[in-house]
Amino acid sequence: MISFFRKIRQKLLQENRVTRYLIYAIGEIVLVTIGILIALQINTWNEQRKDSNKEKLILQSLHSEFVVNKEKIQASIQQHEAILGCTKDLMKLFKLPDSTLKTYNLDSLIERSLDIRDLSTSQSAIEDLISSGNLNLISSENLRKLIFQWNGEIMEKNESFETLDETAQTLLLPYLIKNASLKNIDQYGSLNWKEKSRFDSPTPKMFQELEFENQLDSHAWGIANYLNALYVLREISEKIISESESTRNVDR
Repeated sequence: MISFFRKIRQKLLQENRVTRYLIYAIGEIVLVTIGILIALQINTWNEQRKDSNKEKLILQSLHSEFVVNKEKIQASIQQHEAILGCTKDLMKLFKLPDSTLKTYNLDSLIERSLDIRDLSTSQSAIEDLISSGNLNLISSENLRKLIFQWNGEIMEKNESFETLDETAQTLLLPYLIKNASLKNIDQYGSLNWKEKSRFDSPTPKMFQELEFENQLDSHAWGIANYLNALYVLREISEKIISESESTRNVDR
């Protein structure tokens, strides 16, 4: 093709037809420019297609991960709502007569109120997305904002549980060590003791003490604070699931 154009140029010059040569040369430049632009456009289309395919894979990974995360969050919410409910039931027993307190399984209720466990979510899809620098491949600005919001709320959740756990470990548990039988409490937990402590159970006496009421109240506040963090994570996870699904189904 290049040889063909060259022969035409030479023929025009030999015939001293400069004007026609210039017109032809301009036309040739235009054709070459159009060819280059078409090649660039094709290359752009190919790159956009590759990016679109990468985005679909990212969205699928995010969607799958957050479906699992939502299930974990919901399970943790149900667990800690039950724990908070149990703690509130204990708060209703203060200053009641011993004869009434003996109708309740106080050790079981206390063990249940202490059964706090931190939520562990899957972060692999988001971590891979950010570390690889592919976050800009996500076309939905709203989804990108949700991802950053999720990371921030995960930190809030971690801080909430650290506060709850520290309060339980440094205040409530030391109080129980001095004023209750841990063996009697632990028989309803993982230790599953088959017999009670041989010491007299001092548990009912704690429900006549203001200090224990304050300890339980602080514990209940920590559980409620942790639940609030879980509620926020559940809401964000639902939005990420919905947004990733809708963005994935958009034809581009």
